[in-house]
Amino acid sequence: MLRKFERQILKGIREGEPNAFETVINEHYKSVFGFLAYLCRDTGAAEDLTQDTFAAAWANIGNYKKQASIKTWLHRIAYNKFLDSERKSKKYSAIETEFKEEPSAEKTAFNPLDIAAKDEYSRILYREMQKLKPDEYTVIVLHYIQNFSYKEIGNVLKEPVGTIKWRTNQALNKLREVLLAGHNHE
Repeated sequence: MLRKFERQILKGIREGEPNAFETVINEHYKSVFGFLAYLCRDTGAAEDLTQDTFAAAWANIGNYKKQASIKTWLHRIAYNKFLDSERKSKKYSAIETEFKEEPSAEKTAFNPLDIAAKDEYSRILYREMQKLKPDEYTVIVLHYIQNFSYKEIGNVLKEPVGTIKWRTNQALNKLREVLLAGHNHE
């Protein structure tokens, strides 16, 4: 269900108001960029994909069906841009291996995740999250970092809510086991 604010913005876009789409960008840029930064683990790539996301949204605003919020719609576009990028760079088939690698010093120098991980537990949690399967990692990022509901995640990933809940539960159980095992060894 669209919020009143979103309906007004869409009306402005349809009527050709010059600042209407700029309002969409200002409202959602940080969230879309953050989501892509988590997926890409590279702020430069995330920046490029964020730009591509908003360009695609602008080009396809006439196709927006209003079945989901603008935020969910933009995150769906962003996720598709990420997947396309992975396919194009031929990393898609090896993404699971890439997720298991330790980030290089070059990748982490300006990585917002490392800046946010100020205490040891956060760094451990982030490291262990990287060991999740890509689909599990994505639902954790969307639900716990981007604060999406299960329904919104289902819309972004085009999967049933039950599947999203199950995948989130599986990912949390894996994280819990690894973190408890690590804590017991100390």
